[in-house]
Amino acid sequence: MKQIVLDFETYYDSEYSLRKMTPVEYIMDARFEVIGCAVKEGENPPFWLTHDELKLYLDRLPERVTIISHNALFDMCILSWVYDYVPTIMIDTLGMARAWMGHKLRSLALASIATYLKLGVKGDTVYKVQGMNLAAIKAAGFYDAYAEYSCTDAELCWKIYRHFVNEGFPVSEVAVMDTVLRCAVKPAFVLDQTALAEHLHHTIARKADLLARTGMENRDDLMSNDRFAEALRRLGCEPPTKISMTTGKETYAFAKTDQAFMDLEEHEDADVQALVAARLGIKSTIEETRTQRLINISRITWPGNKPAGLLPMALRYSGAHTHRLSGDWKLNMQNLPRGGKIRAAIKAPEGHSVVAVDASQIEARIAAWFCGATNMTDAFANKEDVYSSFASRVFGYEVNKKTHPVERFIGKTAVLGLQYGLGWSKFQKTVAMQSKAQVGQEVVLSDTEAAKVIETYRTTYHPIPKMWSKLNNLIPRMTSDIYEEVGPVIFLKNQIKLPSGLFLNYHELQNKEGQWWFTYGGKPKYLYGGKMLENIVQALARICVMDAAVRVRKRIGMQLHLQVHDELVYVVPNEMAETVKQVVYEEMCRRPQWGLDIPLDAEGDIGPSYGDAK
Repeated sequence: MKQIVLDFETYYDSEYSLRKMTPVEYIMDARFEVIGCAVKEGENPPFWLTHDELKLYLDRLPERVTIISHNALFDMCILSWVYDYVPTIMIDTLGMARAWMGHKLRSLALASIATYLKLGVKGDTVYKVQGMNLAAIKAAGFYDAYAEYSCTDAELCWKIYRHFVNEGFPVSEVAVMDTVLRCAVKPAFVLDQTALAEHLHHTIARKADLLARTGMENRDDLMSNDRFAEALRRLGCEPPTKISMTTGKETYAFAKTDQAFMDLEEHEDADVQALVAARLGIKSTIEETRTQRLINISRITWPGNKPAGLLPMALRYSGAHTHRLSGDWKLNMQNLPRGGKIRAAIKAPEGHSVVAVDASQIEARIAAWFCGATNMTDAFANKEDVYSSFASRVFGYEVNKKTHPVERFIGKTAVLGLQYGLGWSKFQKTVAMQSKAQVGQEVVLSDTEAAKVIETYRTTYHPIPKMWSKLNNLIPRMTSDIYEEVGPVIFLKNQIKLPSGLFLNYHELQNKEGQWWFTYGGKPKYLYGGKMLENIVQALARICVMDAAVRVRKRIGMQLHLQVHDELVYVVPNEMAETVKQVVYEEMCRRPQWGLDIPLDAEGDIGPSYGDAK
């Protein structure tokens, strides 16, 4: 298949730029102008095409083409929305870099990667043409230099792509990457502008009421760690903690450099967002800014017969250390609370339905399988109510969902949350925080009761804590040459090879005062057996879910439209909804070759909006 690199150069100024707008707002704006595009066909020298020349070029391409770019979420959207062209395969060297070497570099910009790999030097002409349209660039005498600059970028992009391919970047992941890109490139969801406007108004009013009600309007209260932590707990959010590298003791992680704290900016509860934003001195919460961005997007008029209010789902390939997807364009569709107003405002167009299928308890199932807890995997395989079964062991009498909702909730929280080494104190807090939403009342376990649940879990499923110990012992060995297979993964120096061909990387793995640390993108991360198990399980779950999406596409030609955690979401014609739901269910339950005895299961729903298909 013909391989082509494209690099677009477009008009921008101090206000109209990707720094201040989402790509969909930027590309669909009346000010949008393609200055030109650098094109490189395989090993041939790159060349420059004007807007009109590119149209003709695309028309003459063969039927099957692979197009490569750096930041394909931008370039491929231009191809699709402006030129009405979608290639057979789309490859993003930015995504490849994130998956392949994101652990090493703080920046994955084209210039940073090219410099690090010693492939060449990126130019700076782009900075000289800010605020200049095509006519102004020509008048200023920068046009030829700009074309040369873009061609250099295309050359560097090709070299980066070939470098990753030669190093062994897995071919199978290209299909995953392409599937992810199409969620944005070929949008299918539409937005309910009225519902979003109402939600924005309510969110702003609710934030003001919350700060007044909690007494957190005062700066001293906000900056008191203890008072701020208590305010978070009252909202059902356990304050993040860390091990101080100075004292070696546990302390609150409330600094701007603490990722767990910054992640609370995007917590699913808007009240938590409001508290965190107030602590950080930020005027608008993520919920407010995201809703406003969605309102802006809902106002866009699309060309042709496309419905109004289309929402491209921008997802970041390999956005996490475990290669799970994350949100992009500052929208983060991966963190919308079930039952929330934004979910309900994301709809299927007329004549279509939303089909959502979720992998049931996939982390608990894979963790039990990986650790060899056959009593749990057998129970899942036999369709037993594992939550009730475990709760029965804890309480000493038969528990079932209908007559013992509180006991079963405790069993569920244990089965879904204890596989990574959670202690009794945090388990106790988790039960208290989640119980109101799930069983309608606050469930408070005594210290003894919480400790009993932990002990019962670790005794009943003893291979799981045994695996924590095994992984703890493997960590120091990973600082030197090692080759050890554990299930479907291979432990190597500073990394774990996954069955997909990607790696879990533990860059600069080292022991500091008895605690193991590694860096990811320049940020230190704490490592122990339970955390490593979590990394492995989440990476394996990601493989199962995204491979299912690829198989669905190959089997019935149905393109994925959104992926959230362990859920695949599609927008389909009404008459196909049941068929698609069944096919996705079957593929989500299909066991991988590397884990033919994992008892996978799934459940799905159909509705007019994403909020209904839950």
